[in-house]
Amino acid sequence: MNQTELLDQFVIEARECLEAIGRSLLQVEREPEDATLLNDLFRSVHTLKGNCGLFEFKELERVVHAGEDLLDRVRNQELAYSAELADALLDAMDFSSQLIDQIQKGGRIEAGADERSQAHAQALRALLNGAPAAATGAEAGAQPGPATTAPDWLARLAPETLAAHPGTTAWRYVPEEGCFFKGEDPWRLACTTPGLLAVAVTGQRPWPAGEALGDWDCYQCGLDIVLLSSAPPAYVQEHFRCVLEQLESWQLPHSAPPAEATAAERVARERARQLCSDQLALLSRASVAPGTARAARRALRRLLAWLDVDTAAEAGLDALPDATGAAALLAWAIAFGLAAPSTAAAPLADADREPAAEPGAAAVDPGRRGEDGPGAASPKVLKVGQEKVDRLMDLIGEMVVAKNSLPYLAQRAETVFGQRELAREIKAQYTVINRIAEDMQHAIMQVRMLPVGAVFQRFGRLVRDISRKLGKEVNLVIEGEETEADKNVIEPLADPLIHILRNSLDHGIEMPQARRAAGKPAAGTIRIAAHQESDRVVIEISDDGAGIDAARVRDKAVERGLIPADRAATLSDHDAVQLIFLPGFSTAEQISDLSGRGVGMDVVRNAVERINGSVELSSVHGRGTTLRLSLPLSMAVTNVMVIESAGRRFGVPMDLIVETVRVHGDDIHCFKQARTTVLRGRIVPLRALNELLALDTEPLKNADGEFAVLVVRLGTEAVGLLVDQFHGASDIILKPLEGVLAGLTGFAGTALMGDGGVLMVLNPKELLT
Repeated sequence: MNQTELLDQFVIEARECLEAIGRSLLQVEREPEDATLLNDLFRSVHTLKGNCGLFEFKELERVVHAGEDLLDRVRNQELAYSAELADALLDAMDFSSQLIDQIQKGGRIEAGADERSQAHAQALRALLNGAPAAATGAEAGAQPGPATTAPDWLARLAPETLAAHPGTTAWRYVPEEGCFFKGEDPWRLACTTPGLLAVAVTGQRPWPAGEALGDWDCYQCGLDIVLLSSAPPAYVQEHFRCVLEQLESWQLPHSAPPAEATAAERVARERARQLCSDQLALLSRASVAPGTARAARRALRRLLAWLDVDTAAEAGLDALPDATGAAALLAWAIAFGLAAPSTAAAPLADADREPAAEPGAAAVDPGRRGEDGPGAASPKVLKVGQEKVDRLMDLIGEMVVAKNSLPYLAQRAETVFGQRELAREIKAQYTVINRIAEDMQHAIMQVRMLPVGAVFQRFGRLVRDISRKLGKEVNLVIEGEETEADKNVIEPLADPLIHILRNSLDHGIEMPQARRAAGKPAAGTIRIAAHQESDRVVIEISDDGAGIDAARVRDKAVERGLIPADRAATLSDHDAVQLIFLPGFSTAEQISDLSGRGVGMDVVRNAVERINGSVELSSVHGRGTTLRLSLPLSMAVTNVMVIESAGRRFGVPMDLIVETVRVHGDDIHCFKQARTTVLRGRIVPLRALNELLALDTEPLKNADGEFAVLVVRLGTEAVGLLVDQFHGASDIILKPLEGVLAGLTGFAGTALMGDGGVLMVLNPKELLT
């Protein structure tokens, strides 16, 4: 995997982490006592911070690291989760999302982000340092306390070592057994402890002996580590911040301060320690000859006279055999605080490695384990770029077009060349290919299906922020998140749904005092529910707010010149509230960042209709409002009715067609320049398609004097299009118009037909309005 692929993978995983963090922050705000939610939130932040470490994105890592530290204090009950804390974390994650956008766009973070990064990190750390709660929980247990009885595990460190380092802190680190599967390396973590003076390692339970060792699960960590550190406890806690619950501490008592040494003595001792370190560095090399080890031993014995160590260290050195190797000398140095385990990690690992302390075990792939029992294989998930799936959809679309040419070829074989048997064989083969193509199309469409929750998940933050800004109390209820639809249907929904929610929050939900006065709960409720009906996805957004005042809507529509006063007076309340979909309509008295700019529900309706959807609105004044969006499951394939007019063929989307009928010329009535007819007891206006397309040809009648009428739905009304002929339905791959043709709003796009011709697909809404 090259650097670009790694970066792409980082961006994908970072976005997943940020989405999970955003959801968890809102959940924790509602249930701050839920330890599971807090741990999940902390893990998401910790994962994001760990991923940042793979690249030099310091600005991003700084902010996420500060957020991780803050959440760690909350997780350990040292800080109370509050709205202020949630605001700071959400702002920090928003900034992190902006940095991810920059990384995705240019592969790096743009200049100028460092200052903002520091500001966000300082804001988070101000909460960390400015509002500490009583120290409880795991981290409180890690604080050196005033207890009077030393813990049993302290006896694992040599008494001479403890006596040589008064005032230092001993730490016990007991890693989780499954820590390797979390990417943790407890041995390395212990060996890199700040100010490390000594270490002692045992097993959490006795090591198996003999053949029983073969039954030991090498993928489980069984270490029990005791450390001695001269670093301040806060530094050690920072080092172990991700596993503080696995840490205990004990502070050694302070002894009387030694007499002030002369400058010459201090220099001599410092020089002796430096020489001792040089000898130990020599011993830590990969291979040390026995003669070198003996020479180092003699030098160390002379240097001990200059060092502030007790006679036990010299006695321990004298007790070593003459043939002592480098590993044993380093072990002696660690025992008496003359070297840190990190210096000796390589030789010690070769000489005295414990079975469960294998550092490489941390890198074991848990998916390769064979001890999980039958049927425990984890499901395979393959992450594929969106552009690859879209390309696959394009190819299956071309296959659909190609197989549609077979009936045309069969017809030519029979009518032009007289090959009836060949035509029959082509049709039989078409049946097989059609079945395979439909199965492939369905399977690939399933890949592009997304749960509507992918859009809904961002609304919790929106409702929280706006309701707080408006001083309202609002509960958001989401149902049917698992309902699936094509990603090309789901993604364009984000902006319309956000606009609907903002309207509900600004105009619908009342202030708490007004709700109480109306006998309602102080907190309003906005409900978003999704479900599938046949081949459509239905999304309903409802609130229990003030509803829409039909009289006020009429007045505003007349005031803004959107409708004549006489027509407004004849509208029913249901029809009157539909006026809010008129362009430029708004009931806001003043312009704000939420409403009042005249860009309203008409934008919502247009956006929904662009994806072949529809919007229905119902409202009861004083009780609430409901918007119902009906959307297609997929836009990959469009079913159209092929019609003919003025010798040209056009397509009309089937979901807009009410019916096809033939109307006798005598049943068509003219009023001034308008033509109408009566269908099913209802007056239906008629428009000639040739006239709408500026084609100078009158509609044709059949031999019985009947016109072909295509009845289409225009909002809540039905309109008849006079055409020349119907040619049946067909599945097409709709391609939108591009370039200068994109301005022809009367056409929804084009499609390639089986005979190689291009079909222009009409947009009746634009043609008829």
